[in-house]
Amino acid sequence: MSGIHQFLPMLAKGDGVGNNARAMAKRLAELGIPSRFYADLDKAGEASGGHLDYAKAAEPGDILLYHVATSSPMTTYLARRSEPLGVVYQNITPPEYFAPYDARAAAVQKRAQGEVETLAERALLAMTPSAYNAEDLHAAGYREVAEFPIIFDPADFLGPSSPRVAEVLAGLRTKGFANWLFVGRLVPNKAQERLIMALHAHREAYGDTAVLHLVGRPSYPGYVAALHGLAEDLGVGGRVNFVMGVSEEELAAFYRGSDLFVSASEHEGFCMPIVEALFHGLPVMAYDAGAVPETLGIGGVHLSDRDPAKMAGWAELLASDPELRSRLRRLGREQLTRVAPTATIPAFDRAIGRLIELAGSPLAPNFEARSSIVTETREILERLSEQDEEEPA
Repeated sequence: MSGIHQFLPMLAKGDGVGNNARAMAKRLAELGIPSRFYADLDKAGEASGGHLDYAKAAEPGDILLYHVATSSPMTTYLARRSEPLGVVYQNITPPEYFAPYDARAAAVQKRAQGEVETLAERALLAMTPSAYNAEDLHAAGYREVAEFPIIFDPADFLGPSSPRVAEVLAGLRTKGFANWLFVGRLVPNKAQERLIMALHAHREAYGDTAVLHLVGRPSYPGYVAALHGLAEDLGVGGRVNFVMGVSEEELAAFYRGSDLFVSASEHEGFCMPIVEALFHGLPVMAYDAGAVPETLGIGGVHLSDRDPAKMAGWAELLASDPELRSRLRRLGREQLTRVAPTATIPAFDRAIGRLIELAGSPLAPNFEARSSIVTETREILERLSEQDEEEPA
């Protein structure tokens, strides 16, 4: 039976690209469209050549959907296939961010940019989570682009949290420390050094009253070493908590036990951690770069620059002003409705319908089928709003 089959460099639990692909597959199944996964890297990051398995299962009427995330041999393979092709583009971080730390990584990113351009002529439609990304696609020559935020299942955010991490964060609060949180890979474009500088400025202005938790996998040893060195040089080494890899339960505890979410990232194609922070009711302040203005919207504080003293001032206000925290929580919930599945699933349906139309495919999706993710999202957002009303300002 023909379907819309998804190709992606790696399908790993907890990975943003993989989570998006799984949510798409769930909705496609509800529409009556089969969707198999073909991944080229296993969970350990080892090459597996999974895309080559597709030829054995290909059916007339198939449509292929490629999730662009990094350089991959899938690009050449899909460029040579005859099936109609759609592209899902989450963004390729420019190579210049990596060049000072890892020349090979910079070369991979450069190659990935070229691969995005390679598929422009082949792709009937590109899907992307932000207008910022859409500019890349139009510049690369894509003819038609559909924009809608990354699809996520809010039920994923409601799981149990780690009692150990919760106890540590609560203990810090008891001692008078505010817990600052950033979630994302330790990579140069996310500019964690700016957060360390802001923490130092906060200490100079307000005393030793904050801890910065940097939660994310390290990718480049040179950059991680530079972050550690900076923290030590500024005298805040003991107040920067490098958490290099967490379980789902530990991540949930960090979101639930922190006082604010901070970001100084220079390049984001969407920034899913901002959505996660809004979901957990955290005040958010983020540098207005890349797709961050779109994702954060009315839900938080937009920083026009990354002056450490200004960032420190905002962080102090967000951690200590109950009225401001309450107001931002309400605005954050409102922003969630704009990026949640209640908005993204209908947009995804329209994009899939357009892709099928452009492909001239015999697939006949049932767009009247109810989305389980949308139903769950409405219920969850209603409960969160009720909880917010019950909580004191």
